[in-house]
Amino acid sequence: MALAHNHRERNIRNHAYNKTQSPIGCTQINLQHSRTATENIVTPSEQHKIDILFIQEPYLYNSRIVGISTKNILHLPRRKNQAVIGINNRYIDAVLITQLSNSECVLLELEFNGSRFHAASMYFDITEEIERGLEKIDKML
Repeated sequence: MALAHNHRERNIRNHAYNKTQSPIGCTQINLQHSRTATENIVTPSEQHKIDILFIQEPYLYNSRIVGISTKNILHLPRRKNQAVIGINNRYIDAVLITQLSNSECVLLELEFNGSRFHAASMYFDITEEIERGLEKIDKML
């Protein structure tokens, strides 16, 4: 992975962004409703070239996420979201699958460099039976 990461940095520095050779960087984080964590997630994700952020429990104020820049595309099916997906790469096209997305689950169809795939960010409440979460995953598959 280090070789691919160095290759990507070299291409970016040379202004020759090679989409065919670039991996997609992803990370998942539970922000535990922390305002500070939510406000500070964007800078490290940009520094480490993270293309897709899978976020659970962002900080909410008046049922809206606070602290994440509008330049990051956030896919939010409704207010009071427990799960969101942020896209930091303008070459990734994303479509929200509304039939299977809600405040606890976000499902996207993504296209990058001619390839299509799905990505999901899901929140499972610790007080609920795991079977409920597994049923959500079964619906997606």
